[in-house]
Amino acid sequence: MNKKITFLLACAAFLLVQATCVRPAQSPSGPVLSRFPELSNMPDTLHGFLSDSTGGIALSDTLLKTALDSAQFASLHFDTGEAQFLALGQFPFTNGLRAALLRTEEFWFGKLSLLIFDPKQQKCLYVAELSHFYGGDGGQTASESWLFAGPAPRLFVKTADHGFTPPKDSDTEPQEYLHESGQLFAWAATRFQPVPNPNPDSLLFLRQFRMHRTW
Repeated sequence: MNKKITFLLACAAFLLVQATCVRPAQSPSGPVLSRFPELSNMPDTLHGFLSDSTGGIALSDTLLKTALDSAQFASLHFDTGEAQFLALGQFPFTNGLRAALLRTEEFWFGKLSLLIFDPKQQKCLYVAELSHFYGGDGGQTASESWLFAGPAPRLFVKTADHGFTPPKDSDTEPQEYLHESGQLFAWAATRFQPVPNPNPDSLLFLRQFRMHRTW
C-alpha cells in the first residue's frame, strides 16, 4: 500500500508541474538554475514519464548552453532543429547538489531529463534521461524511470520497444511485439553509474514497476 501511495504521489507531482502555463523563453541573463521553480514535498520515489499535459517555463537553447557543455546539450534533443525546452522545477538532490527537471518537445517526440547542478558554480554536472518517446506508426521506442531519493540516490530506467513484425505472406497478419528491458544506476559523486548485470534488483524492478505509457 505504501509503495502504491508513493507511486501515485510521484505521478501527481509530475502532472501538477506540467499543468502550469508555458511562459515565454527567457533571455540569456542570470543563472539557468534560477529559472526552474522550486518543488516542495517531493516523494521518496519519483516516477519520470511524459504526461499528456504540457507546461513549464520556456528556456532558450542559448541560455541552456551557458550551463551545459556541448555533449550535455546534445543529449537533450533529437537534433531536428525544432526543439522547445521547458523548465519544470528543481529540488535538493544530494551533497548540496540540485536536481532540475527539463522537458523537451520536438514535433511529436519528447524527452524528460534530469539535470544535476552544482549551485555554487551554476554549472550542470550531469544529465540523465528520465523518459523519452520517439517513433511513428511503424514502431516506437520509449523509456520511463524511477528515481529513489536518499544519501546515495538510485535510478531505474525501463525501456520499451514496440512495433509490428511484417507479415511473411498475404495471408498473415502483422504481429505486434513489445520488448522491455531495464537498467539500475547508482549515484557516484558526480554521475549515475550502471549497476553491473546480472543484477537481481533490475529483474525485480522490471516486474514491479509498470510504465505509465500504454500501447
